Amino acid sequence: MSAFDLTGKLAVVTGARRGIGRAMARALAAAGADIIGVSASLEESGSDIEKDVTTAGRTFEAIRTDFADPDAVRALGAQLAGRERPVDILVNNAGTIRRAPAAEHSDADWELVLQVNLT
Repeated sequence: MSAFDLTGKLAVVTGARRGIGRAMARALAAAGADIIGVSASLEESGSDIEKDVTTAGRTFEAIRTDFADPDAVRALGAQLAGRERPVDILVNNAGTIRRAPAAEHSDADWELVLQVNLT
């Protein structure tokens, strides 16, 4: 038996499409957790992360959510809360960045970064 066994657990990983989120989803699946991947740009089916998770023998569900949209985030919360199977693990990884010198950021750029990363 593994010292880190998540068999039967359900994990929600935001920002699961790439980078740290994808690595977290892969590691949780390898430990036995089923995964709900959430990202603003995640494909409904056939994504690389879905393939990673299902190859590990776990289930994967994709939910596309724009974390800059407060109504979309509230809808995601309601959708997850209303599930028959409760969520056991949450990895809050979604975030955004504007790749430009700070002096070049518009007010809208700053608002988007703050909305996604903090609010």
